[in-house]
Amino acid sequence: MTSPEIDEDYFYQRAETELELAQKATHPAAVRAHYIIANHYLDRVYSQPDANAAVEAAE
Repeated sequence: MTSPEIDEDYFYQRAETELELAQKATHPAAVRAHYIIANHYLDRVYSQPDANAAVEAAE
């Protein structure tokens, strides 16, 4: 099983890649698609619950 930090790093890196692809794309639909995908990856990075907060709340 992967740790949240590894998942966060992976999703952030994928978002960066999608943003780069959006900047290089020439067709408006491709640009839009890459930005949408990047947004989904960033949502995964920034919407993951903080594991430490869950532990503190349980104590």
